[in-house]
Amino acid sequence: MELSQKEFEEQQKHRLVQEGAIAEALQYVKYKIAILSGKGGVGKTAATVNLAAALTNAGYRVGVFDADLHGPSVPTMLGIKKEAKLNGAFWLDPVVTSSGIKALSVALFWPGDMTPVMWRGQAKSRTIRQLLSAAKWGGLDFLLVDLPPGTGDEPIAILKSIPDLDGVVIVTTPQEVSTLVCSKAINASQTLGAKVLGLIENMSMYVCRDCGDTVYLFGKDKGKRLARMMEIPFLGSIPVDPLFSEAADAGDPIVNLHPDSITAKAFVEIAGTLNSKMPPKEVPDAPEEASQPCPGSGHHHHHDHEGQSGCNHSHHHHKGPKSQSGCNHSHHRHS
Repeated sequence: MELSQKEFEEQQKHRLVQEGAIAEALQYVKYKIAILSGKGGVGKTAATVNLAAALTNAGYRVGVFDADLHGPSVPTMLGIKKEAKLNGAFWLDPVVTSSGIKALSVALFWPGDMTPVMWRGQAKSRTIRQLLSAAKWGGLDFLLVDLPPGTGDEPIAILKSIPDLDGVVIVTTPQEVSTLVCSKAINASQTLGAKVLGLIENMSMYVCRDCGDTVYLFGKDKGKRLARMMEIPFLGSIPVDPLFSEAADAGDPIVNLHPDSITAKAFVEIAGTLNSKMPPKEVPDAPEEASQPCPGSGHHHHHDHEGQSGCNHSHHHHKGPKSQSGCNHSHHRHS
């Protein structure tokens, strides 16, 4: 039975009360997908940003949350040079790239590129939940969450904290050690109740640009065999391609930088397959953000998502701790 608009809104309000601040922050996001790998070095972040670019080019509104606290690479691969901005005392505005992808990462407000994150256990899980509840994504069709490798604190925090998570995409490579560890990531996801949407095999083969010959450097069809063994969908293969590395270093997804390359076409196809697996879903429309006077200041500021100067108070409908009085002009940097 189809719900009326009023019934739908009441159902959403009840869900937000039940699930809390993270659900409230993500209430305008339709599909939430985590990208996971069993081990590092398989190209998971590059896969995440290229899937984001392919979905954006297909006309969808896409955000990327970089949950890798120790090795955040999403800003580098998206060419982001500016900081995330505080919106009021308790909200963060993701940075918007020139292609329209919204991104949030600890690297966007950390003191410097060479400063390591040396947190342990609960501090990491707490930080991830705080970022999830503070980000003002607005209306999105897809939020892709780039998880750190393995099955430690951060992946578990994400998989347990995101309400209504649509599922997990696993990235592996054909090497035996990668597929073995990847099977653990698949089992971990399923143990935590996350649906595995499919497997992507990166570095699958090398295709000679001159002669067209295909060489399987690390073995053929290992990703497909793993997907069959684990009874999960196989989403597609990504070749070994020098242009892929070049695009990552340039801060521009290969889907945009070299759209006619076989790698870009592979990502477009995988993004289409992933999109086709998403069930129909309705979420509320994100409200327009109106300019409001800053309390106690006697003047007006415009609030936007591009990080322009001005008061960064939040004057909207969001519930949460009350901010201190006055205008907080100095909240642009975190330390």
